[in-house]
Amino acid sequence: MSHKTTPKRFVAGARCPECKEMDSIVCYYEDEVFVRECVECDFRELIGDVEPEEKESDQKEPESDASKKVTPAQIIKIKEL
Repeated sequence: MSHKTTPKRFVAGARCPECKEMDSIVCYYEDEVFVRECVECDFRELIGDVEPEEKESDQKEPESDASKKVTPAQIIKIKEL
């Protein structure tokens, strides 16, 4: 039985829900299960419903032009001080 593990990646700006340490959370996939853990304490969370990005991108349908929201341009005035 082989275990597939992706490289661990730090999540910039993430705070651990247990120890509250900033920039200590790493995320990776282990046997197709998304893992989020803290490198400073023993916090570890397994998220089984999330699929790797490669698989998810294959399933997405391209957005049609009709579904894109277009915001009209607005004129702004810049005041000098």
